[in-house]
Amino acid sequence: MKKYLCIATVLALVACTKEPSLAPGGEGAGRGPIVVGVPSLAAGGSIALKLTPEMAESVLEAQTGGAALETRSGVAGMDAALEELGAMKFERAFAYDPEWEALYARTGMNLWYIVRFDETVAPERAAELLGQQAGVSVVEYGLDPQYRKPLNVGPMVPFTDDVAEGAQTRAEMPMNDPLLQYQWHYDNRGNQIGSVAGADIDLFDAWTLCTGGEDIVVAVIDQPVQTTHPDLAANMWSKPDKPDEHGWNFFNQTAKLDWTSAQYLSQYGVWEYADHGSHVAGVIAGVNGNGRGISGIAGGRDGKGGAKIMSCQIMGFKRGNTDPYADTHAFEYALKNGAVIAQNSWGYDGDVVTEAMWNSSNSQFSMLRMAMDTFIAGAGTKNPNSPIQGGLVIFAAGNDGEDVWDAKRYPAVYDPLIAVGSMSWNYKPAYYTDYGTWVDITAPGGDAMTGTSNNCQVLSTVLCDNTMDFKDGRKTGSMFGYGFMQGTSMACPHVSGIAALGLAYASQIGKTFSAEEYTGLLLSSVKGIEQYFTGTIRGVTGRRINAEDYVGKMGGGAISALKLLLAIKGTPALYAKTGTETTFDFVDYFGGDKSKVVILSAEVAPTDKARIGLNEIPAFDGTKLTLNCTKVGTGFLTVRARAGDKEFSREFAIVSRPNLASNGGWM
Repeated sequence: MKKYLCIATVLALVACTKEPSLAPGGEGAGRGPIVVGVPSLAAGGSIALKLTPEMAESVLEAQTGGAALETRSGVAGMDAALEELGAMKFERAFAYDPEWEALYARTGMNLWYIVRFDETVAPERAAELLGQQAGVSVVEYGLDPQYRKPLNVGPMVPFTDDVAEGAQTRAEMPMNDPLLQYQWHYDNRGNQIGSVAGADIDLFDAWTLCTGGEDIVVAVIDQPVQTTHPDLAANMWSKPDKPDEHGWNFFNQTAKLDWTSAQYLSQYGVWEYADHGSHVAGVIAGVNGNGRGISGIAGGRDGKGGAKIMSCQIMGFKRGNTDPYADTHAFEYALKNGAVIAQNSWGYDGDVVTEAMWNSSNSQFSMLRMAMDTFIAGAGTKNPNSPIQGGLVIFAAGNDGEDVWDAKRYPAVYDPLIAVGSMSWNYKPAYYTDYGTWVDITAPGGDAMTGTSNNCQVLSTVLCDNTMDFKDGRKTGSMFGYGFMQGTSMACPHVSGIAALGLAYASQIGKTFSAEEYTGLLLSSVKGIEQYFTGTIRGVTGRRINAEDYVGKMGGGAISALKLLLAIKGTPALYAKTGTETTFDFVDYFGGDKSKVVILSAEVAPTDKARIGLNEIPAFDGTKLTLNCTKVGTGFLTVRARAGDKEFSREFAIVSRPNLASNGGWM
């Protein structure tokens, strides 16, 4: 009941701000500026303003015309208000930069300014005073950073020898990282209680095409990433002119990333450390093939060659000098420093940030939204060698679906973003995942209610800083620096990691995409999973959730790394059920049944034969070929044909899986 009383209170507060009693001059056409946000939830000491284009031009001219103005606008009326407020800073949200001004003007990001003042001044007073000024079109309260949350469920569980139960114990692994066998979310053979074969991201087969690329930069907008972690350090991004700068601490406005602070969680009786950012980073690009720990989706091979992780810290535990606009500044930093993917496993506290506060009628007025729009429009565009022109912003959907059903969650619901829901190792939605028609895609996020040990959660890197006095037992055993977590926080980096892997592959084979084109490839590279939405899903309190409630509300399906890479390559995929003879008809690939193209033969390289357990390649029966793949895997088949007197060939991928979906895809 407390949750709903709180929401009702916020609705009432928002209703009171819809018609602000401010003087004319904004986009409200005679009613003053638009007011966004709720004063009672605002951080003290700052407020954001969107200026009219004319006002913004006047301010820019004054501030770049030789006068060193940091606390004032250079425009008389506005400066009188700033003086009365006691403003300590008046600055553009995205700093003036001639190289990027055309983009900022196109998205409107050049119109946003932040005013900073003493925290003893009530935010409502600042909004009233500044909103009365001609040339102010939007006044936005900055949400207190305490309402910005990492989206994991429950505490991190350290990987120790006594909890390492039920490993997949497979003889062959594509990387020599010892904990890869516990990362079911990459390659699930269904050999653990409650798991289903194929409920993974098809990563091992994708790695036969690409394992990552150093030219792809992923901004992890999150808690800080431990840049010194031995399974992350080699894949950390460094600023070209400052090799020790691997990102920025926007939470406390300093160059030093802070992963050493902690807080006590009384509800769990454990200490919480800043593991979240490092865990997310490990899924994306933990160092592959270095003989230690886990593997990352785009982590390279033999200890090198992985995607680069840029740590943009917007969350932490020390209150101090926290910035409500840390998220906006993180997108600016990521854009200007070469990131093309913005990974966001965070969201607003669902108890306070509701649809009334973040609604579609205000979508064009929010500064954070405009910052994300600017990243999507501009990332990669200054790099002629980038495989993507534009950027991807990927968000975790949220974790209170068990309590609020298919309510919208923010910022993930914003349409230009990619919203990621979470599934368990049995293809069913994780009990906690938020869901709805606004969710775009699903990925493994773990589900502690489906297994008999912690292995049903997601394993990745966590803090292993020896200067810290850890109180959670993580130093016990032989694997210090690794742990299990669950949540849409863990599902989200699977999508970001696959996106990075795909862009590395595109760069490798010389292909370039617009952000819109690549988003289409990513969202269509999925496995249908709704046939598993039957029966019930066990919630954390023992409650049973009807699985059918999620139908049509988990995006297009579960993401597949292999499908994405095949789509980038342009290679058709043919699906065979492992251990069963499957007949493929190639007639549609060679002009249809009226075509005069003659199919001659098929060839499969020895390594690909071994990969899918193909003993022989029989002759074609007209346009049909029957194969018996005895192993799970993917191999490439080359079909030779003749048109007139010209012989040519086409490549196809043969995907062998133990289960096939009714639509012809694999599970």
